[in-house]
Amino acid sequence: MQTFIINSKYLLLLLVLFFNPVVLGIELEVVTENLKPYNYMENGEVKGEATKIVKQLLDKAGIKYKINVYPWARAYHIAQTKQNVLIYTIIKTPRRETLFKWIRPLGRSGTTSLYRLKRNVHINATTIEQARRYTIGTSNNTMDHIWLKGEGFTKLQTPARIEQAIKMFFNGRTEMIAFDDSVIAEEFNNLGFDHNDVVRVMPLIKTPPYMALSHSTSDDILEKLQKAYDILLTENEIKLVN
Repeated sequence: MQTFIINSKYLLLLLVLFFNPVVLGIELEVVTENLKPYNYMENGEVKGEATKIVKQLLDKAGIKYKINVYPWARAYHIAQTKQNVLIYTIIKTPRRETLFKWIRPLGRSGTTSLYRLKRNVHINATTIEQARRYTIGTSNNTMDHIWLKGEGFTKLQTPARIEQAIKMFFNGRTEMIAFDDSVIAEEFNNLGFDHNDVVRVMPLIKTPPYMALSHSTSDDILEKLQKAYDILLTENEIKLVN
């Protein structure tokens, strides 16, 4: 009988090759929504400042992927229920902490505020308690929606798409809209509305945008993406969105 002695280094290499899901060629399903300038579909291609970072990261990590753009509620549901899913641009909140595996931030900070139409001078909330009196629009299952519900806001209109929420706001179906300060001008202008017709009423929350993995996705993939991100950031290969 022959006895085979395997060097520990080769054994470790074999284990990595056979049990690392990245090496086995798993393809990540990447989901996002239309939210300029972070992520959006244009001429059949997913573009945007955040999209560029995600693509750089996945390429650096050597992970195959396919990006799909959905209404936020659907993208969020996919990321909660399926394995091997990456979702962006998503805000990390205490309520979401255990729902996903968080990769790294896409930016340093982001502020969501309440806005009103300039002509509606009677809307002058300065506190959360005062703001609860008004009908507020946002899209379903977004960070803004979840935060508002958690803070006791009940007069909410939450369509599936942010475009619908914007149109409802300008058509007078909501009195205020919750929106990211950094993208409001571009989003409104893209839909043919003048952002100069709105006034910032008060800030709500300030948190950086993130990339995250579905909770059932392998820790090996998480670690590989985190390491790739750290290298890209150290080498100034990625530009954070804000």
